[in-house]
Amino acid sequence: MLRTALLSSSVFTKAKLAGARSLRAAVMSIVSFFLAVALYPSIGHAQTVRISYAGLSGYNVPLWVTQEAGLFKKHGLSVELVLIDGGSTNIQVLLANEVRFANVAGSAPILARAHGAKAVIVASSYNFIPYSFVVNKDVRSVADLKGKRIAITRLGGVTEVAASLALEKLGLGSKDMSYFQVGADSQKILATQSGSVAATVLAPPGVFTATAAGLKVLADLGDLGVKYPTATMATTNAYLAQNPAAVKNFLMAFVEGLHLYKQKRDFALAVMQKYTKIRNQEILAKTHDYFVKNTTLVPFTDPVAIENALPADNTGGKRSVEEFYDNSLLRELVNEGFVKKVAREMK
Repeated sequence: MLRTALLSSSVFTKAKLAGARSLRAAVMSIVSFFLAVALYPSIGHAQTVRISYAGLSGYNVPLWVTQEAGLFKKHGLSVELVLIDGGSTNIQVLLANEVRFANVAGSAPILARAHGAKAVIVASSYNFIPYSFVVNKDVRSVADLKGKRIAITRLGGVTEVAASLALEKLGLGSKDMSYFQVGADSQKILATQSGSVAATVLAPPGVFTATAAGLKVLADLGDLGVKYPTATMATTNAYLAQNPAAVKNFLMAFVEGLHLYKQKRDFALAVMQKYTKIRNQEILAKTHDYFVKNTTLVPFTDPVAIENALPADNTGGKRSVEEFYDNSLLRELVNEGFVKKVAREMK
């Protein structure tokens, strides 16, 4: 009986030990899972990221394509796109941490950083000026522009830069016309049509919509071939330093989106129609064809383009071009073979 009792006790003890080991193993598995989710958000759930964009010009289409194709989600990001008119307003929202990335003309983050804000460009997909100088029916010569107003989106943004370049190309000075902030392309077109301004600057599809409505192109800045960071992705230095994995995932998605934008024309046109609300297929097609030929599929920031966008330094010093952008994560993607893989898969 004693032997039976000892055997029973031994069996019970082993069972308890086995049960305890199983319980510990189960607990450790659960703890490991939650640690993995905490350390690597993309494994457990998509990380929520808000991205702003500054208008409806055609150089924004690659961002929209990336979103609509589900590529951000593929790389662990749950993205909300937010339209905010004006580059400077986008940067204010970025610096307030209301968005994590801003798709804007480079002049906005460059000017902000020049004034001490910690904004940095991490990608540049379009490095030329795609704007045209558009006038109403009453303007028959350059002389008719003197003393008149020109509509721009916001002071300090790329449309002001484009307007200044256009005036220079036409032999006019910045004092010959006054700048008038009106907002989006549709408002600039209406202001020019109504005669409340004599001219405006528009990029496709806006310029094609304007000419279809009877307005005239007096100068095409695209003919100048001037390098300029027209479409950039900006973030804050703090977010880049604290969340390099999220920024890298963002760039992986965007690189795929750029390749898809170039390879899948019909899809890109459908996405452009959705966001711009333009139904004219000819305007959509002309806009795509205009931008796709100079869109950079690996969106390294061009130092020459940044140099051309730097504000005048009145202190007598010279700012380093490299402080305004960071190509390091894109370089990693190239070195790791990610870009070649995307290009191969998209063929």
